[in-house]
Amino acid sequence: MEFTEYQKGVRVVPVQGEGELWEFLRLPWRIYQHDPYWVPPILSHQRDFLDPHKGPFFEIGEAQYFLAFYRGQPAGRISAHLNRLYDEHYDQITGFFGFFECIPNLPVAAALFEAAAGWLRQRGRTRILGPLSFSIYDEVGMLVEGFDSIPAMFQSHNPPYYPQFLGDLGFRKTFDFYALRLTKRFEVEPLEAKIAEILEGQNLRLVPFNPRDLDRRREEVYELFNEAWSSNWCHIPLTRKQFQLFYDELKPLLRPNLVRLLLDGDELVAFSIVLPDLNPLVKQFNGELSLWKKLRLLYAAKYKPVKKVRALVLGVRQRYQGRKLHHALILKSYVDGVRETPCEFVDLSLIPENLRHYMKAFKVFGAERYKIFRIFEKEI
Repeated sequence: MEFTEYQKGVRVVPVQGEGELWEFLRLPWRIYQHDPYWVPPILSHQRDFLDPHKGPFFEIGEAQYFLAFYRGQPAGRISAHLNRLYDEHYDQITGFFGFFECIPNLPVAAALFEAAAGWLRQRGRTRILGPLSFSIYDEVGMLVEGFDSIPAMFQSHNPPYYPQFLGDLGFRKTFDFYALRLTKRFEVEPLEAKIAEILEGQNLRLVPFNPRDLDRRREEVYELFNEAWSSNWCHIPLTRKQFQLFYDELKPLLRPNLVRLLLDGDELVAFSIVLPDLNPLVKQFNGELSLWKKLRLLYAAKYKPVKKVRALVLGVRQRYQGRKLHHALILKSYVDGVRETPCEFVDLSLIPENLRHYMKAFKVFGAERYKIFRIFEKEI
């Protein structure tokens, strides 16, 4: 079997075959066995996501996975990948890393990153960027602030020594994403008056999400998503296959009172999605998902009173931006969430650091930053 020896006791192996892939998938259990905030991923879902024959990323990219061994024991992992849509929109010198995990041993981390960089150099890349697992709209960024709480759904989590490893290995910050939390409660009536004030004279309607209407508007949501976020840092349009996976995962979890659509006539011009945070329940599953556990997830998503929600997506068509419509959506989501659930904690994420108007809007309502997720880069 091919491997690279980096120093005595450390070797890195490219993942080959089902057995090594499962070793790659299960390695985090060793890293996080004493971390009370880690939420184990659902192994069957992650297995399909990483499978070149099933994962939607492989329609537009390719990847190689690596395992590191230290003194004969699994000690770390990393992926190296290319994204052809990124090449088309930005440059052809950048490759990516993701799914990085490592014991607290810098030589092991160095060996993993050298293996990933070597794979990328062989394909003409001179810059490595990450972590992205795999794209900007998958799990993204390395946690650099806020290690003292459980991540919300679709957020990453890692030990505090990971950012130090990257600094020691010559990586530098490229971009940050923020997570804000809102715990302050407001009276509903003044907020409803503010919503009416924002929408006055615009001939727009804020309507509740109707599950029966979802499939009819799927194409509109897909187009609006790619349009609304087109100016965001490192945006790459979602392919239909990527969007379909996103859609299929979210659809069963949506509560009508936590999803809002903004219509101009019958045209969808903006929408927001807030989800009950299911991570405390997922954490109990320890990576396994039986039929009974699926039913528990569906019940928690649709019916069970929630203490924490995540404001996941908010998008406004470009020609409607600048009208404070995001304020109206934020307020309406809050009003409906407070009215119908005993919510104590709203997670607002992930917010690109350059979207200062969004940050300002959230802070007006008492939101405070509590986590930072960072993208790093290095010339290779």
